[in-house]
Amino acid sequence: MRPLLSLLPLLWLPSCVHVFTTHYDYQSSAPAPTAGGSAFRVEFIPKATESGVALSAMVVGGAMVSEVGPYQMRLHAFGQPGDQQWFEIKSLRLSGANGFQAPMLPRGFTGRAEFKPTHSPGTTRASLLLGPYVSLDAKKQHAIILDAEVLVMRRSGLSRGSLRIPLGLTKTKRRESTNVIAEIAHDIRDRDKPVIPAGLPPPPESP
Repeated sequence: MRPLLSLLPLLWLPSCVHVFTTHYDYQSSAPAPTAGGSAFRVEFIPKATESGVALSAMVVGGAMVSEVGPYQMRLHAFGQPGDQQWFEIKSLRLSGANGFQAPMLPRGFTGRAEFKPTHSPGTTRASLLLGPYVSLDAKKQHAIILDAEVLVMRRSGLSRGSLRIPLGLTKTKRRESTNVIAEIAHDIRDRDKPVIPAGLPPPPESP
């Protein structure tokens, strides 16, 4: 084992895989709508990937990964400390061009999201993860609209409001480099340790 490990520095340089990731998302460029004194933002989390990998004989190559739908949605509300306490969704629907309609059944947004402090002073956030996955055709649904009815419990009492969030399809790219030898050494060293799957991405800090 020791002679093998001594050869690792020699193989370090020509043993990289570059991962090029394309992320397809739906984002709003309009100001965040408000209800109950809270600003709302919706997040689309891709639950599948499409990938293609090409490696050379020297273990130098690249991987192309596309993060695509179906998506799981998460609705965030941003408020102020001491004011908002929680929010609920009473109805939610996606719509778009060519007669696209996707109302969500109540069981997809049951629950109550409580406002908690964020890393930003003077701002609280409540996040509600919606149940079903949403399948969208990026070739057809370039622009969609989310309509929702929400209830917000404030210090002054219960407030009801309507949300309309226009969303457009966006595409972002990023590059990450992975050292194959380092990953092999890591697997050998930590092969008996449990692997914890990645969870949800951290919630945004602002609407």
